[in-house]
Amino acid sequence: MSQMQEVPPPLPPDEPVLRAAVTMFLRDGWIDARALAAEAGIGRATLYRRYGDRDRLIGEAIWAIATTEFAQIYPQSHGQGADKVADLVHAMLTTSAQLPAMRRFVAEHPDTALRVMTSRDGVIQDRIVETVSRLIQSEIGEPDDIDAPTLAYAVVRVAESFYYRELLTGQPTDISAATAIIRRLLR
Repeated sequence: MSQMQEVPPPLPPDEPVLRAAVTMFLRDGWIDARALAAEAGIGRATLYRRYGDRDRLIGEAIWAIATTEFAQIYPQSHGQGADKVADLVHAMLTTSAQLPAMRRFVAEHPDTALRVMTSRDGVIQDRIVETVSRLIQSEIGEPDDIDAPTLAYAVVRVAESFYYRELLTGQPTDISAATAIIRRLLR
């Protein structure tokens, strides 16, 4: 797999602007940069200079939410190896699909949602691939015939394809199909 671009490290969870962005996203399914800047007590230009554009702010908020959810889901996961990885991906997709803010975000801003969540220019894609890669390495080990980051990329893309299936093809989201394919891919 080609070298990934350098993604900025996640904002610290106690960062006041991130906390405000998470609160706004959970409430509205969107981040209004002007309102966020006002809530943070800084100008919009300062907000963009320090934290990037709205897509980055949305990505950081979603990443903060996802890492919190993952920390809660991981200890409850069952199985081992491919089953554990597939079950964790299933749990995260299900949690995301049930989150009212994510449903609203995807429904009201589908192009932005796809860009923020799946673009190489965003902060989410590479972080998810890296997380799944570490999970594969710890649960399955380093694959013999392919490197873990490449396998993780395939797992993430399968998950995304079925999670965003309605936006992409008009067919309903199918998290169970994604899980079955991921389980088979990892065995």
